[in-house]
Amino acid sequence: MADPVPAGSDVSSGTYKCTSCGYKLSVASTKHLPPCPSCSNGHWEALSGGDSKDDPYPKRK
Repeated sequence: MADPVPAGSDVSSGTYKCTSCGYKLSVASTKHLPPCPSCSNGHWEALSGGDSKDDPYPKRK
């Protein structure tokens, strides 16, 4: 997964942090990661879940 993750991406469930304002968004698996609802930024950092660099289950996809 790209880092930062662009809005509109198909992502695994987890928590994502806006790279601009730090807003944290928790999502279930989705095909359309939205722009940040706080500042409208279009890039996210994956904090947890399958798209995170710290994925607790890296072999399970």
